[in-house]
Amino acid sequence: MHEYVPGTVTDLQTLPYQSPDGEIQSGKRVFHRLFWTFEPCVMAFPYCKPMVQVDGTWLYGKYTQILLIAVAQDDNRNLLPIAFAIVERECFESWEFFLTNLRRHIVKEDNICLISDRSKGLLAAIRRSGVPWSEIKYATYELEPRRFRQRFARLESQMSSLPTNLRTWLGSMENWQWTQSYDEGFRYGQMTTNLVEAVNSVLRRTRHLPISAVFSATFYRLATLMSKMGSKQAKQIEAEHVYVEVVRKAMAVYSRRAQTMNAKLYSRDLETFRVQEYIGRRSGLPPRSYAVDLRNRRCECGIFQTLRYPCAHVHAACARANLNVEQFINEIYTLQRALRIWGNEFPVMPDISNWEVPPLAFEMVLDRSLRRHPRGRPQSTRIRNDMDVRETGEPKLCTVCRTSGHN
Repeated sequence: MHEYVPGTVTDLQTLPYQSPDGEIQSGKRVFHRLFWTFEPCVMAFPYCKPMVQVDGTWLYGKYTQILLIAVAQDDNRNLLPIAFAIVERECFESWEFFLTNLRRHIVKEDNICLISDRSKGLLAAIRRSGVPWSEIKYATYELEPRRFRQRFARLESQMSSLPTNLRTWLGSMENWQWTQSYDEGFRYGQMTTNLVEAVNSVLRRTRHLPISAVFSATFYRLATLMSKMGSKQAKQIEAEHVYVEVVRKAMAVYSRRAQTMNAKLYSRDLETFRVQEYIGRRSGLPPRSYAVDLRNRRCECGIFQTLRYPCAHVHAACARANLNVEQFINEIYTLQRALRIWGNEFPVMPDISNWEVPPLAFEMVLDRSLRRHPRGRPQSTRIRNDMDVRETGEPKLCTVCRTSGHN
């Protein structure tokens, strides 16, 4: 891999091989775990949103192995798989192996938001690593703080009929761990692990293939994706656009909504406003007023600090003060930054069948204990009883001569 795909990062773990009689053979090693990533992914991640989603999915080959995936997101909500690993199962040791390599080769900054399904092995690996991840649990609410408090109070009143352990589980979490309203924009509006689940569905047709084929599939798909998305960003820059398409559309919608609002200036020095709505911003929500602080880039609705670009209330405040609203868009949403993500190119990988692989110092074998369907006749696990005893009776007779011994 390192010779034919320059810049590839791999980490292979093997175990000693024991023969059927229990002796360790030095000429063989058992495949245990494999981590890999590609240089364009490593170079692209610093310009993505400071957020990573991780998850595992089953491989459907002869062996019961797990494919671990880490996914990042660009400023236009496009997915970028950044790391892969094949492990024996989802446990503390396998997640520690994956997160250690992820931290060593790709995610080198602190306080990166890590979104996961909070499996016990993953949580233990996060605590053991000592890395200051901003660990977040996926949520089911996407409400402004005031309405969230109302919903949560209603939920608490309904929890009396629920099991005690569920109440304890909900009470053990901080609000920022499972609600978007209180996370201060760490996850850029991502509420679930849907990003990495989408990558799992893309790779579902390759999960029954050998390990080398899974590696090749990740390489070819990422190489094609990089080229396609890089050309798209370059064309938008040529059209003299500054920000990505998602932000441009959102800004147009918020600008139209701001025309139905009235902004009152409270302090010119602090740039604080009170914005009054005349039409509710969501169905079922009555119009209300919101405090806007341009200096600290905060709005009472929560959208400004969560998504890092101006909401409709900020548009109304900027129109009142004759300010350019685009100055409050985070630089992560610029097309130049997106081009730094997708402008990296993959090398052309020769066909694996033409690789000249030098002889290894040992023979690589797979773990027999992970084999999905062991060789030989399947053994019955049913408990036998008197019904399984064949009744004795007359021997079978030939239908022609009516004698026994043949048919």
